[in-house]
Amino acid sequence: MDMKRILCLLIAILATSSFALDHFWDMRYNFGPESRPSPKIGGGIGIRSPFNSNVLFPINFTTRLNKEFDVGAKLDINTYNKLDEIHTALDLGVRYRYRPSSFIAFDGYLNLSETSQSALAFTIGTQQFIAKCFANYYELRAGFLEGAVGKKGDQSGYVKFSSSMIPTLVFGQVLRMFLEVTASGSIGLLKDDFMVDIIPKIELTFGGTHVRIDFDVGVMQEKNNDVKTIALYVMTAL
Repeated sequence: MDMKRILCLLIAILATSSFALDHFWDMRYNFGPESRPSPKIGGGIGIRSPFNSNVLFPINFTTRLNKEFDVGAKLDINTYNKLDEIHTALDLGVRYRYRPSSFIAFDGYLNLSETSQSALAFTIGTQQFIAKCFANYYELRAGFLEGAVGKKGDQSGYVKFSSSMIPTLVFGQVLRMFLEVTASGSIGLLKDDFMVDIIPKIELTFGGTHVRIDFDVGVMQEKNNDVKTIALYVMTAL
């Protein structure tokens, strides 16, 4: 069974259960799933909010060492209750490109406010162009340590897995439209920690600068609240 079939099966199983934004999605040095190589030197900033006073400000820096290796760092600044409370986390990652549109990556996610909530993440991703203006991106991830896996009382999962599929429409060099579907769950705690993110995105490119808007609509299990978030990211070559 190839990677595409595995991803579609995992998403179909988990999609029957719930929808929500998983914190594991943030545990990478870039702003979400991405197959394109980093610029020689690049930087980015973003803002994301679930339509309330809690706001995330991610800031990242990336560099391409050569044709195969990218490295990067991202600082997540989570603010709560109109900046009354601030939590920060630092992600350091490296990516190896074994094909032009395929890679494996490793990220270390250090929660600077609560080190016990740190995590390690491994990613394998690929993008395939089906036509000149249409591509599909596929991704599998595994997360370890308490920051990634789910927890309920004294119980916690063993490992967090996620799978993503992103159909993409490409309109020349200026406009891209994405529909990301990401399913995730913690082995050993699937009943209480499984989620599906559905995130429409639109991206405009101006030279070496990309401006992307994400809109996530989520409905969690009956015992939890609805989750809706909107985000703006700006990424540019320096």
